[in-house]
Amino acid sequence: MSDLEETSESQPILPQTSNSQVSIFLFLLEVVILLTSIAVVIWLILAPKSPIYIITNVHIPALHGRNSTSHVYVSSVAMNSTLNHTRDPSILLDLIFSNPNKRVGIYYKDIYITLFHCDAHIGSKLLPGFYQGYKNATTYEVLVEANKQFWKEITNGTIDLRVCVENAVKYKIFVSKTKHYQIYTEAYVPVGSNGRMLGKKNIKLHHISNQIKN
Repeated sequence: MSDLEETSESQPILPQTSNSQVSIFLFLLEVVILLTSIAVVIWLILAPKSPIYIITNVHIPALHGRNSTSHVYVSSVAMNSTLNHTRDPSILLDLIFSNPNKRVGIYYKDIYITLFHCDAHIGSKLLPGFYQGYKNATTYEVLVEANKQFWKEITNGTIDLRVCVENAVKYKIFVSKTKHYQIYTEAYVPVGSNGRMLGKKNIKLHHISNQIKN
């Protein structure tokens, strides 16, 4: 009987530490999986969409003045002013920057606008960056000074302008911000001999790859 008591007393007690560690690990793993799933669902719901750029109007005042057929008497001062204006043509662009996202804001870095005609560079303009709330639109009237070579080459016929807009954006989702995403867009805009935009008035700029941008 004493031998049995000694044998039972000498048996070691199994530690409970390993079981507790496994339970804690499984709990933390479940928490991580749950939080990851929630983050993925939120991202799918609030996946940011690229901003939309639209050209609503284009006007070349110098071209309009040069092709005017109105026979109205003007003074020599006005005539000199008109001639100086045609020698230094400018191009007016009306642009809309639209945020199509729900609950996602957009930070625009500096916006580079470049104009081309027959693959020849006409002029450029830099717009300062800004923040735009969700489901919002911002309108800009952009004045681009065209080079003199462009004015020499254009004729009384239709002019096809290629408008390129390049910039980087950062998306604001709740209180966090994403990294910068580079955006390259372009659109072709026909302009008549009167210096006015032809066809539809709202032309959407389309995304292009970095390899084919100028």
